Amino acid sequence: MSVIGVDAGGTLTKVVYEENGRLHYKTFTSEQQGSVLQWLTIPAQNHKLYITGGKAEKWAEAFPQVRIVGEFKAVCRGAKLLLKEEKNDLNQFILINIGTGTSIFKVDENGCERLLGSGLGGGTLMGLGGLLTGESDYYELVRLSKEGKRELVDLSVGDVYETMNSPVPQHLTAANFAKGDSSSKKEDKLRALTNLIAETIILLASQASQAHNIEHFVFIGSTLKSNPALKEDLIQFQDMLSYTPLFPEKGAYAGSLGAFDIGREEELSQNRQ
Repeated sequence: MSVIGVDAGGTLTKVVYEENGRLHYKTFTSEQQGSVLQWLTIPAQNHKLYITGGKAEKWAEAFPQVRIVGEFKAVCRGAKLLLKEEKNDLNQFILINIGTGTSIFKVDENGCERLLGSGLGGGTLMGLGGLLTGESDYYELVRLSKEGKRELVDLSVGDVYETMNSPVPQHLTAANFAKGDSSSKKEDKLRALTNLIAETIILLASQASQAHNIEHFVFIGSTLKSNPALKEDLIQFQDMLSYTPLFPEKGAYAGSLGAFDIGREEELSQNRQ
């Protein structure tokens, strides 16, 4: 029996399946769950679904042949596969999964361990970004953020010290949104928000990397999709904090790919028995 891997997240649903020896990747919004369930009804007749993510149990109610896979296990497995596909065979790394919120893992030869997390992530960009600008489309929020200048909204160290010598680099943020007001442009507010998310994630990841002496940061998750501003803000501290960032091309599908691979492995094992 063939396998379909599904990552049923809080905001997006990602699907990975194989057809004619080639993997296919699809993304749907959570609001499209009914349509996705209907679309999967036909292939699911000849496939077994391996589902991970926060809404996995709801999906399991719709299909008789479903196996729920632990989210952390699926994400770590998928991240390793994506790195291997891109010829990055790292023995250990800090894995940062930026989805609706953010989870941070230590991955090494002993396995995968979730270290910490944050409520800041794609849900913050969508929710708070919408409150700040009135925009609700993810791609429009990302587009506007790319065009914005956060220094018009954030108070920098340079703003505080002006002509004096500062104890830290002047471009660093002294206070997020401290210069923002009702006249601030949408673009600038969104870039400041993107930077706030990135700064928090990097500070948390840096704490984890220092505690475990790990240099490489691997970033995955749907919030990175078509989001150059977030990627730019995530790499801005690498000289100061000494980390090497990696962004697998299909990082948004780590969970669904991991569920798919775990399912494929289990089905092959059962067929051999």
